[in-house]
Amino acid sequence: MNRFIFPILFGGILLVATFVLMLFQQMSGDTETADADKPKADNVEYANSGNDAAGGMMFALQMMWEDMSGQTTVKPKVDVLGFVPVAPTGWFETPYKTADGEAITQTSLVRTPIAKSSTNTMLMQFDALAQGKGNGFARTYRRGEQSMAFTLYVPDQFNERTIRGGIMAAVSSNMTYFGDFGKSRDVFALHHGVPILEADGYVSSKGNEDDVPVDYRVFNGDVGGMFKFQILTNSSDAAVANLLRAVPVGEMIALLPDPEPHLLISADFQTRVPEPSTAIPETPSIARRAYLVKKTRFDFSKNEQDFLHDMSRREIRSWEDVYEDYGTALAISPEIKSLLGPMPELTNSQKIEYTARAYLQTDREWTENEDDILGGMSRQRIAERKDVDRYLKDGETLADDVIALINLLPETYDAADASAQTALAESPVTARDLVIRRGTSIGQGEATFGNCKIELGVRRCVVGAVDGN
Repeated sequence: MNRFIFPILFGGILLVATFVLMLFQQMSGDTETADADKPKADNVEYANSGNDAAGGMMFALQMMWEDMSGQTTVKPKVDVLGFVPVAPTGWFETPYKTADGEAITQTSLVRTPIAKSSTNTMLMQFDALAQGKGNGFARTYRRGEQSMAFTLYVPDQFNERTIRGGIMAAVSSNMTYFGDFGKSRDVFALHHGVPILEADGYVSSKGNEDDVPVDYRVFNGDVGGMFKFQILTNSSDAAVANLLRAVPVGEMIALLPDPEPHLLISADFQTRVPEPSTAIPETPSIARRAYLVKKTRFDFSKNEQDFLHDMSRREIRSWEDVYEDYGTALAISPEIKSLLGPMPELTNSQKIEYTARAYLQTDREWTENEDDILGGMSRQRIAERKDVDRYLKDGETLADDVIALINLLPETYDAADASAQTALAESPVTARDLVIRRGTSIGQGEATFGNCKIELGVRRCVVGAVDGN
């Protein structure tokens, strides 16, 4: 029943809009003819406002007519099926199915006119192209557990000869300009000068105030605004690069009405990393696990919360990302650090630098002298034994942990040796080496090698130079 009522109703609306538009056009013409024979009105402003109202109404009706009749857009006549990329070696191609996208994203497609999430919107676009809606196609490429869903389509262009089309084209151009301003984009590859962008790995939705990390990846390409393609995948960088290489971007550029100059001279494919990784990304990813830990626990310190936030935002992906801000992360609980796996072996100089940086991140109370020494070590201003002499006085008290780091300092710093050294052996004892003054035992009656005491939970020992013994 509805399939008969709605077309009739829509046709009636079109006829009424057409009639009203023609009526206003006729009235406007009659008004102009009559005004030529009449003397000007005393109230010119009132007369002009009446004409403006009629003109504005006609303008609005004309735009409505353009929208309903489909004049605001133009469908380019391009056969995109000739651009289907050949499956990479070892992969096989099939028409895209809804289950393919659901398997990659680990979500279920909900067909709804209301935006549910960015993932659901993307899956609906894939599904529409697979069903022949729009000038494009959707394919799936598989190899074992790896999958790549691929779409390419030609979007409708704004018809700038119409009122609405001209306005929308100008708005779209301005939005693109301002949308790109200050925005950081991760370029995965260049294909004939066309950047292939890896989207941020997050899903946004109205029901969640946060962007939630996801384990699938999305790559986007835009050839002159005329051809757009997308890869949705759970596969490796190498697999994505091989599929992108097979996309005939050069043929697309040849069909552009006005290609940018750099697109005409670029004829190769290159990835940001010369040799893309063949490893399949681990799931769940570190970012997703860190997000879940942060959202289900509230017993972590502010420092640990910041650490988890950096992990969930993919600013921390490995131990190498930790060292600059957190050192060896002594202030972070082992439960959180375990998400990164075991810490790599450090050189002697790295051990000093990163451990000193980690000590400064803890809540321990350091004396001004200890704080200066640790700060110098953390930024390599203290790199050898003589650099610490000016901080030490006979009878100075230092925490055991600081003394241990001082004892690791070499007599003479050699950058080449420091980068190659992997053992954490102590430096040779010299005439100016630090010594611990012999003293009594503390605590549980344990033997110590220094005059030591506990201050604010930190064990400190008296140190001095050999000359002062």
